[in-house]
Amino acid sequence: MGSKSKSEWEIGCIVGITRRTATFHLGNARKKLGVSTTKQAIARLAASSLSVH
Repeated sequence: MGSKSKSEWEIGCIVGITRRTATFHLGNARKKLGVSTTKQAIARLAASSLSVH
C-alpha cells in the first residue's frame, strides 16, 4: 500500500504560503532533522517526543 505525497506547491496552498516559502522551510526542517527527504523528516518527527499524539 503506497501513499501519495503532497508537492511543495500543494503544501504551500494548504498553509497559505508560496511554493518557494514552503520549499525553504521544508529544506530547513530536513537539514535540522538530518534527513534528505520530506517523507523522512515527517517520519522522524512522528517518531520523536516532539510530535503530538
